[in-house]
Amino acid sequence: MLDKYFKRLNHKSKGYQVTHRGQQLSYGYKPDLVLVDDYERYIILESEHGTSRKHFIGGMIKAAHFLTKNNGVLIFVILVKKNTTEEQIANHLSSYLKWIKSLTKLRDVYVLSDLNYCSENEPIELLGKRFKEIALKVEV
Repeated sequence: MLDKYFKRLNHKSKGYQVTHRGQQLSYGYKPDLVLVDDYERYIILESEHGTSRKHFIGGMIKAAHFLTKNNGVLIFVILVKKNTTEEQIANHLSSYLKWIKSLTKLRDVYVLSDLNYCSENEPIELLGKRFKEIALKVEV
């Protein structure tokens, strides 16, 4: 899914408000979408249609660096390809998340396909019941 289309979707999670759609969140960091709740907990979404593992690691490191004072989760919404599946990306990120876990308040990282996230032109509720059934949580 193209970034400009992804950013226009009606992303939602109970108690959270969209605060950024591709704008700078901190110096040099412009995630595709950010939601924040009243307790300043973050949901950061990145739409990724490439196959380079470096992009996924870089996105996770940037989110971890930003989340040093506030808790948050990172969600990669990916275009599944032969060499880029949800399982492959989650497995690849696992050791890196374990490595940075003690340095950040990035609590969880999820990976799910764009087709599962937005199967009927309406995204599923982030961190809701359906989301937790279909998204892969990166294990540490």
